[in-house]
Amino acid sequence: MDGQNIFYHYTSINSLYNIIMSRELWLTNLKSSNDKSERYYTVNHMLKDMDEIINNSTDDNFKQYLSLLKKSFETHMPDLKNYLKKSDGYSLSLTDKKDNLSHWERYASSYSGVCIGINMDKLNVNFKDYSHFSITELEKILYSDAEILDKLSHICACFYDLFEEQIRNYNDPFQKYIEQYGFIVLVIAYNKVMNFAKNNYFADEHEFRLLFYPKTLSMKKDFLSMSRNIILPATLKPLHDKFHSLLRMSSIEQTHFSLFKNEIRSYHKLCLADIWDSELIPEITLGAMCRQNKQELNHFLKANGLKKTKITISKIPIR
Repeated sequence: MDGQNIFYHYTSINSLYNIIMSRELWLTNLKSSNDKSERYYTVNHMLKDMDEIINNSTDDNFKQYLSLLKKSFETHMPDLKNYLKKSDGYSLSLTDKKDNLSHWERYASSYSGVCIGINMDKLNVNFKDYSHFSITELEKILYSDAEILDKLSHICACFYDLFEEQIRNYNDPFQKYIEQYGFIVLVIAYNKVMNFAKNNYFADEHEFRLLFYPKTLSMKKDFLSMSRNIILPATLKPLHDKFHSLLRMSSIEQTHFSLFKNEIRSYHKLCLADIWDSELIPEITLGAMCRQNKQELNHFLKANGLKKTKITISKIPIR
């Protein structure tokens, strides 16, 4: 698998069957997670972190930009508090650990499930220099305060780069624009950090999360629309076109409901039909206690467009 950006999803045989037959990944609501360590990052945490980032900045322009973002956010806070509390994130858990003992036990039906290798480059979840405008976002879970601080600063810096030409001058219209709309940057940043923050007791899992955030998606649309006279056309047009093209292709906006282990949960479908092949799903590993016949699985994969997907058996010894 040289040269491919492979991440692994541990799950049951039943889920593997559904993924292949539907050619979809289902991203489920984080509020329904069994993990009580989720979503501990608060608005007050973020504002304190912003103060630290501002105080530590040695670039006067960046410092002023950050201060304007924070001022805009605090101005809109009375309206934003209710909005943020009601926001829902949808995710698929992944890891960069292949054939890992703890993941087999916790997430793959106690060694009887499968580990699906997914080529994230093929999935095209990132926007390279403008990754914060992607439809879904693949990020490593943030287990420490330092990681959270770095992520918050990085997101603010990405938007700062979009305004590079205007920041050189800092004229009054631009400052008013940031004061009026800059809160959107911190809402996007907060939602991302909140949905990727997790208790550091779970750091050994090395979890990554493929996240879809409906409310942030709506704000990204608004931000692109409101920035037409601020962001340079050569930057804005390809960003706008790619954003809406991937949105149509993914078919992810509609909310669905299903039964998950005796619990009704909401989810969003990420359609893979347009990119479905063995390059997207290059490998599947069967758990040490998985009863699935390897030859039958191979026939099933070939019948469903995965002719070159490699099937292996876990090397984890079970006592």
